[in-house]
Amino acid sequence: MTEETSQITGGAHLARALSAEGITRVFGIPGTHNLEIFAQLAAHGIEIVSPRHEQGAGFMADGAARVSGEVQVVVTTTGPAVLNALTALLQSFTDSVPVLLVSPGMPLTHPGRGNGLLHEVRNQSQALEAVLGDSHRVTSPGEVSLAVGQALSTMRSGRTRPAFIEIPLDLIETSGPGWLHPAVTRPLPAPEADAITSAAEALAGSQRPLLIVGAGARDAGTEVEELSDALGAGIVLSSNAKGAIDDEFANSLGAIGVLEQLPDLLTAADAVVAIGTELAPSDFWPEPLPLPDTVVRIDIDEVQMLRNARVTHPIPAQAKASTIALAQELREIRPSQQTESATAWLRGWQKTITAAAADDGAPWAQLSAALNDFTVSGTAPVIVAADSTMCCYYGVQTGWKARRGDHFLYPAGAGTLGYGLPAGIGAKLAVPAARVVAIEGDGGAMFTIAELAAAVQAQVSMSLIIVDNGGYGEIRNEMADRGDTPAGVALLGPDFPALATSLGARGLHVDTQDQLLSALKEAEDCAGPTLIHLTENSRAAADMLGSSSPPRLPEHTAPIDQKDLT
Repeated sequence: MTEETSQITGGAHLARALSAEGITRVFGIPGTHNLEIFAQLAAHGIEIVSPRHEQGAGFMADGAARVSGEVQVVVTTTGPAVLNALTALLQSFTDSVPVLLVSPGMPLTHPGRGNGLLHEVRNQSQALEAVLGDSHRVTSPGEVSLAVGQALSTMRSGRTRPAFIEIPLDLIETSGPGWLHPAVTRPLPAPEADAITSAAEALAGSQRPLLIVGAGARDAGTEVEELSDALGAGIVLSSNAKGAIDDEFANSLGAIGVLEQLPDLLTAADAVVAIGTELAPSDFWPEPLPLPDTVVRIDIDEVQMLRNARVTHPIPAQAKASTIALAQELREIRPSQQTESATAWLRGWQKTITAAAADDGAPWAQLSAALNDFTVSGTAPVIVAADSTMCCYYGVQTGWKARRGDHFLYPAGAGTLGYGLPAGIGAKLAVPAARVVAIEGDGGAMFTIAELAAAVQAQVSMSLIIVDNGGYGEIRNEMADRGDTPAGVALLGPDFPALATSLGARGLHVDTQDQLLSALKEAEDCAGPTLIHLTENSRAAADMLGSSSPPRLPEHTAPIDQKDLT
């Protein structure tokens, strides 16, 4: 602890504590109850990014946290603002992303059953705790610094997840003494030698091993590839692990959690090493996953050893150190013929998986191809901020070839819509040198399309691709597959390029893969965002953009020949 300070406000304690912890940017919207917080943030030189909705603020912070690996901060006002942000914080929670939400709350002496105060939520902190688990309502101005230190200590140690700090609104402008409480980061646990030896011995004789790698191993890409070489094992990635290894790596199977062939692959395997992954149904859709008798699991969260798998060899430790140690031991004890046999088995499955992914992703093949051409056209990392939409999980997730160091930001756990654009904005602000492409469907885009204005104001150079199928295409297909008449899914969409222009962004419409590639390259040289609109060629689009659907508002460019962009 530092020396006791002079009397300063709760808002000043917050700004000072954040600044001392290296926080240089917050995402948020000022309100009647948090004016002192924003005044102090500005006084301490902390940049304020202004979204158009608190959900956008949360998604921006989430995107920035995923690509930087650092805690990001959202500041809102009370009541509806906090609840607006909560959806984004749920997404961060389910995907283990470190976002700190700070807001005012009802005064210390507020009546327990309320009295109709503006933005009143009687148990706001409990509502947040029900979702996030980590919620701290402070009771004095000086406790604000303690709350920041405690929250960041937890968020920077072990498994990262969001947290919430509530400051009663009467304390924000009340002065009181306090100390700085620097966050204390616990080193990630190192693997125990006996656990590594036991796992290596169990894997040494495997004929058909697989690695299943999640975002918890993003910083261990090289080591994962080395372990794969030592075993001759194929690598299956979760969606958010794309970019941990190079998709062109010889043993890569890709982010194939959506493919129906995944259970057959796992049934054929005789050993699995799961590294930094929940093995969750939101990442690996066919469930339950038929895992083999030998399951080695590496995770910094020991509780994960008891979820979604019967683990025979738990290694509750850091991904990088554990993977290095396991690879070294295997190279010493595993017969080379075993590795060669495993590699031969893998090559057959790679052909099967490649064909299946191409079939599932056919409607978006040229979208993925244009992204691949764009990726190799430069050396800067590419960040694809995806939405929970068919063109992303069936198309880009398997069709885009990410290099090691690229990122695929995907809202896996909560499956929120409208994530792509604001997450892309946050990612670009966190890594200015990156080439950022957000991808959304026409339905999901409307959830947060107003954040284009925020990107214009912040001069965020990025692309937003909107793949238009006339509404909620996946839900339309599910209705049809049930034998129902699709209802409530066809949408009256705007002229997206004209909408972008009205918000101060560039907007254009493309017909072909070459036009899309050119548009992506041109967007790199613009000071603000570029919206690129295209029409999907799929059964959902054929239905919802047909004559029986609500009419589309007139395009400001010539209509697309849907055969050109499949």
